[in-house]
Amino acid sequence: MKPNYLNKNSKSNTQRLFYIFWSLIFATAFILMFVTGDYGLYQIYVLNKQTKNIEYNIHGLKMHQDSLLVKKKMLEEDIKYIEKLARERYRMAKKGEKVFKVIENNK
Repeated sequence: MKPNYLNKNSKSNTQRLFYIFWSLIFATAFILMFVTGDYGLYQIYVLNKQTKNIEYNIHGLKMHQDSLLVKKKMLEEDIKYIEKLARERYRMAKKGEKVFKVIENNK
């Protein structure tokens, strides 16, 4: 008994192989474009990761901005905070106060 594909016309076998071959090429090209193209899965993954990183950075910058606004408000309104900064950073003193400088002895 002969195999099934040998019973048929050789022209129909050639056409069938031709269609299978081009279908496989088309499917492979489609899959490659779907996975690695400009709008492929990998590109979407990379863009989502970048979006999350940017959102995280934006959140951090907003928190930093809020802390700076609080410091600005304190510098505008809080006299005790201003005095504290003047003493710590610029070694300033009120009238009648003495400022001592501690020198460490290296031995």
